[in-house]
Amino acid sequence: MLPKDLLDVRRANGRIYPKFAWDEKDLKLAEVVIKLYRMGLGKKYRSIVENLKRIENANNYRKVRGFAKIIERRCEFERTTKLNPLVVRKLLFERGYVTKLSERKRVLDEVAEILGVTAEEVERAMFADREEERILKSMQEIKPDELIKAYNLSLLQTAIFNCLRLTFWISSNHKNVFRRLKWLGLMYELYDEDGRLLTSVTGAASILKMTRKYGTSMAKLIPEILRAEKWWIRAEVVDEYEKRVYFLEISDKVRHLFPIDYVEEVEYDSSLEEEFARKMRFLGFEVIREPDIVKAGNSAYIPDFYIKKGDRGVYIEIAGFWTEEYVKRKLEKVKEAGIPLILIVREDLALDRPRGVLDIIKIDKRGRIPYRDVVKKVKDLLGLNS
Repeated sequence: MLPKDLLDVRRANGRIYPKFAWDEKDLKLAEVVIKLYRMGLGKKYRSIVENLKRIENANNYRKVRGFAKIIERRCEFERTTKLNPLVVRKLLFERGYVTKLSERKRVLDEVAEILGVTAEEVERAMFADREEERILKSMQEIKPDELIKAYNLSLLQTAIFNCLRLTFWISSNHKNVFRRLKWLGLMYELYDEDGRLLTSVTGAASILKMTRKYGTSMAKLIPEILRAEKWWIRAEVVDEYEKRVYFLEISDKVRHLFPIDYVEEVEYDSSLEEEFARKMRFLGFEVIREPDIVKAGNSAYIPDFYIKKGDRGVYIEIAGFWTEEYVKRKLEKVKEAGIPLILIVREDLALDRPRGVLDIIKIDKRGRIPYRDVVKKVKDLLGLNS
């Protein structure tokens, strides 16, 4: 993603249009920005920023800075000194303010003697932790067309970050998309519309807590959607300043604007699921991991497990982020469809403070599943306690 101040979009007639890079002018601009970073190898970051400012204008400012952000993810910077700048400043400032060059030299010499270095090294280290003082050590190669596509993806991710709802359809890559959807812990609903299975994901603008973390997780879902053969995305985007909602709609017709081999880093934590499967098997249940999508009228669900005992079974879903309203809505639909499902939620991922009595099982903040409650619930649903 890009910083919010680099979001470059056009708004018209209730819709929002990201200003993607795509033409020859953008390609040449990408070439220039890459060249400036190559020229900056071994130099201070300050000099790179100064060179970027020389090619910026009112029309291209966000693109130049956006290209720069993409490149910097591939760069390695280092300090100009091995000394700790915080320690150096503390020692210097403890000696009071100076009004003459001779006093300044005396203070530098005193601190240099304490640290066992030269006065020049102390002066160089004084503010070496500032971003502009870093040295560009190395830079991974990137071609102008690759830079443009990576920028376009980041721009799309930033545009949908503050949305109320993200709805999408894909023709393929279902398993990977839904797996990532689950692993990211996003709140979602699947429903059938004219024979197409649509996925509706609750957006960060709809929740009160952890919006940054949740919005970032949403952004990490986008690259997997774009890998489908055919896809369509619609987002209801909130404009914080105008206090209104705009619609962003995009499809595979512009797939050439995006990278198809881009991998968004996601730290998958499957330890909880592995522990759950192992424990339930130990307790005598057959455990089927990642069963097929379960239909419930026009809605559908992706359970994590199907727990069997003999010829009867019950679905288990371990939810990620959740709100009371989200859980209530899901439980009501499951109950209407008569699907035997147990919902397990994590207390630390609650996005509001539940007030009602919910028919769920909670994992405590230390990550412990109350297996006694789970087994009792499973047996109740399977009729094994009667």
